[in-house]
Amino acid sequence: MQTPETEILNYKIYPGETPQAEKQFPLIILHGLFGSMDNWRSQAQRLSAKRPVIILDLRNHGNSPHIKGMSYREMYEDVIKLAKHLNIPKFDLLGHSMGGKVAMQMALAQDELGLDLINRLIVVDIAPRPYPLWHQTTLKAVLGAPVETFNSRQEIDDHLKLSIDDAVERAFMIKNLRRAKQDVDGSDNGFRWKSDVQEIAKGYLKIAGFTTSGQTFSHETLFIDGDDSRYMREQDHTIIKALFPKSTISTVKNSDHLPHIQQADEFFSLCDTFLTPAQ
Repeated sequence: MQTPETEILNYKIYPGETPQAEKQFPLIILHGLFGSMDNWRSQAQRLSAKRPVIILDLRNHGNSPHIKGMSYREMYEDVIKLAKHLNIPKFDLLGHSMGGKVAMQMALAQDELGLDLINRLIVVDIAPRPYPLWHQTTLKAVLGAPVETFNSRQEIDDHLKLSIDDAVERAFMIKNLRRAKQDVDGSDNGFRWKSDVQEIAKGYLKIAGFTTSGQTFSHETLFIDGDDSRYMREQDHTIIKALFPKSTISTVKNSDHLPHIQQADEFFSLCDTFLTPAQ
């Protein structure tokens, strides 16, 4: 049995589509809270036209190991371990929401760690600051849902509807479900969560938070936010510029917290342009 020291995150590699693309820095993509690498397959496939792309499941998400601890240091150390496992000395890094915080904390910690891993950084719809505990209701609803007793996702949706009004949020959470294994007699055991919701709930205060001790990241950085999102505010621009002095901020109209899905073409264009070396 593997220990936390040896476990590697679940990942998928999209090789660069041409020999020239294979020579570029790989792009590693980090998903958000309760997400998985599946949320990024479409963008990863498109972006791999000019570079290798690696998508992964962060700890306690998707098919990655369920491990005690949800601090940002623990999460970015998992990513560093994966890069070492894949023999990748330097890479571009993209993170969305919680994954964006993982990416920012890793970038800001590089000098302290004596590392120079990140070439360019993309942060999607999250700022380097603590956030209100917006997900408490969702966590309570998920923890209290007896998913093992339900026979269909519709039944689970009906149950979650009592606590979670937003149909999009419910659908996102239901994607975290998988069928439980059948009993030896062939009877169903309902569903179970892919994510370790108990461990995520224990670490939620750390996930909502953000700490920095005056570090800065001096490489090129792109922040992408959704015009209708509540996660990025104009007031955040000051702290972004202080911590990421070589940053630019691009706003995607007609999108909120999921610009990579809601305005996929514009999002792809912003990332591809930023990551493509000038000729």
